[in-house]
Amino acid sequence: MDEMKFYELSEIYKNPPHFKKIENPTYSYEGFSPSCGDNFTVYLKVNDKKIEDASFFGYGCVVSTISLSKLCDYIIGKNIDILNEIDLAKIEALVGIDQINPSRIKCATLGIDSFKKAVTNKKEPKN
Repeated sequence: MDEMKFYELSEIYKNPPHFKKIENPTYSYEGFSPSCGDNFTVYLKVNDKKIEDASFFGYGCVVSTISLSKLCDYIIGKNIDILNEIDLAKIEALVGIDQINPSRIKCATLGIDSFKKAVTNKKEPKN
């Protein structure tokens, strides 16, 4: 990773865009990853199937925080169906990393998994 990319990602982690609670969200879901201890609630404000705002609030590792921030940037303004098209490869492309370490995949996908569960209202108990 070049120095500029490292600096960009460091700044996102220190001051993540979209790190807030949305008042009266259309959808929300508390995602938890026991492998790392990441715990974020994700929020979506949707109007006529268009994502008007997306955010997250909580705590987590560098990988989950940066992935969530980049994911929010990407989905705002798009049709809610975009969530079904996002996978690990897309997250890696958004973050700008060729391949996320296999031990950090759950961290990287916590955000998209949580947004999908928020929309489908599939609540799962914490372990």
